[in-house]
Amino acid sequence: MARFLTIIILTLFIYAVSFADKVLIEAKQIQKISDSLVIAKGEVVIKYKDITIKSSQIKYYPKEKKLEYNVPTEIISQKFYIKSNKGFYNLRKEKGEFYNVSVVLEKKYFIKAKKLTKDKEWIYFESAKFSNCPFNQYDWFVYSTSGKVKKNDYLHAKNVIFSFCKLPVFYTPYFLYPTSSRKTGLLPISFGQDTYNNLILKIPFYWAINRSSDTTIKFDYRDKQGKGLDIEYRKIFSADTSFKLNTFYFKENENASWWEGRPVGRLKQRWLLKAGGKSESIKNTKIFLNLNLPSDSYFYEDFYNTSPLRYLSYTKSQLLTLTDTQDFSLETNFDFIYDLTTPTNENSLQRLPEVRFYWKERSLFKNVYYDFLSVNTNFYRDAGVRGLRSDNTLRLTMPITYKYITNFFEFSPRATLYYLNNTDKNKTPSRNLIFLRNRTGLNIFKNYDTFTHTVIPYIEFSYISKVNQEKLPVFDKEDRVNEKKDIDFYLNNILDFQNNDFFRWTISTGYTFLKNYYIGDTSYKGHRKPLINGLFFKIKGFSGENSLYYDFSKKQISRSISSLSVPLSRYLSYTISHSFDNNSTNQLLHSISTRFKLFRINASILNNIKEGYVQQKRANITLDRGCWYLSFNYMEDYNKTTNKTYKVLTLTLNIVHFNYNFPLIKPEQ
Repeated sequence: MARFLTIIILTLFIYAVSFADKVLIEAKQIQKISDSLVIAKGEVVIKYKDITIKSSQIKYYPKEKKLEYNVPTEIISQKFYIKSNKGFYNLRKEKGEFYNVSVVLEKKYFIKAKKLTKDKEWIYFESAKFSNCPFNQYDWFVYSTSGKVKKNDYLHAKNVIFSFCKLPVFYTPYFLYPTSSRKTGLLPISFGQDTYNNLILKIPFYWAINRSSDTTIKFDYRDKQGKGLDIEYRKIFSADTSFKLNTFYFKENENASWWEGRPVGRLKQRWLLKAGGKSESIKNTKIFLNLNLPSDSYFYEDFYNTSPLRYLSYTKSQLLTLTDTQDFSLETNFDFIYDLTTPTNENSLQRLPEVRFYWKERSLFKNVYYDFLSVNTNFYRDAGVRGLRSDNTLRLTMPITYKYITNFFEFSPRATLYYLNNTDKNKTPSRNLIFLRNRTGLNIFKNYDTFTHTVIPYIEFSYISKVNQEKLPVFDKEDRVNEKKDIDFYLNNILDFQNNDFFRWTISTGYTFLKNYYIGDTSYKGHRKPLINGLFFKIKGFSGENSLYYDFSKKQISRSISSLSVPLSRYLSYTISHSFDNNSTNQLLHSISTRFKLFRINASILNNIKEGYVQQKRANITLDRGCWYLSFNYMEDYNKTTNKTYKVLTLTLNIVHFNYNFPLIKPEQ
């Protein structure tokens, strides 16, 4: 019986293979002239493997599996689309010639040519135009009199002219370009300006070392700043292990106006060392590497001045190993912080290393669970105290659900041990805390025709024992855990509509039995906690959110963060955002955005109401044609601390996935 089934399966397989190699012809009229010629007329459809040919008349030669045509004909597959007025194609040998042809490759490359010749993987062309723009929007194209191209190889082209909006822009007698992402050769050269230089020239070279590694070498010339070399090396060891190393060295010129007013002396040798990697080759263990070390705290400000990286406040270098099993997780983390907001890095807190052990939640007995977390950290500062801290928390929980009522009880004893390198007898070497929390709530919901209404009220009691922590060192906020004896009340209202609109409202307040209560790390006097009102909604194009704190003792709003987006029309929307803190912040942000046909416009202005000045202005106008875009950007940023205004006006033209930036205004001092 098994042999009989095997024979049937093999027979069906052979039949399927032979049928897959058949050429199927459909037409209003099919005329067999001889065994070697068939003529099909009227709505002709020919199918062979994954290729479909459509025409009004085709000559087909069965022995050669070759077709000829002198009328507009389409050849369609998953990877390409060919339409030509005349040509032939041999299905078996994958050879053909096409005249007055239009080709779409992988739905993103659009080619017009007087003649194309296909010989298996090679395509030869005459009088051809190449573009990412569709045929009804041929805004730019690269024209060549003749050449050839092969996938995962090179494009060879002669007498090349790049035209943009019908205007010839660039000519070269010969052009060689890789059609694979991994071919050694020059990458596109870029040039432009920034706020410090009148000319920036970057010449990148790509080196495909072997199948698992490659390098990009970029020469960086800046007429005012100097010149440098940027090298990035990439290596893939296996499917789950890779590594990347980037070094950027720059030698500055004598004139360095950007150093004026800085508290440190000028550097002539500037550099950046970056690395990244990951490995999952060890069972249950992942290793991650991230290295980001600049030569000085002004590196990102000087070399990335037109990008958001200009405002980077710190860099973080990290070596992390994470072992995760069914019972526990173990994390070893080496953190090194480089503070870019200070001239020196002496006061930056480092964790070298920090070891976190977590025993995952397990059932102790019915409805009672436990887990354990131990965080052990070696703290280090160049200027400051050093030492070890072992912070250990055992957590016991008991969740109970009865119909609509839920209750969650948590009991957590916490022991923290210290070892200080510079031992001081007045320092307390340990701390023991008790944390208690109990939350009781209801889940009430009701379904309506167009929405569901959910009401969740709950009450929470929390307690943290009081201990003397004044003699403990201060590494971070975990060294000062505030005493707590609070009761809090919450009411959540949620409306979920069938069209994905929603409205969520949370109101809460509380009472402390102590003299002070805390919001975050800030202490406030009094027993009665503020009223906290939270809104978050999206209804019929309107969206917004609000977090508001009302102080009962002072009878005033102490903090508020709000935003509201309003659709003024189909193409125009307006957003207003307000940030307010009674002790520090009062800012108002107006934003407007519109999109009409090919244009996008965004503008915003940020007002510092507390200090009475305009902090930032931004505007962007973009003409987006899909296969290219032209973007105009304006940004003005005022720093009250330095009393300097940074202003830049940039015009960006993106064609063929390359950016050309032309800043027009330099910063005002």
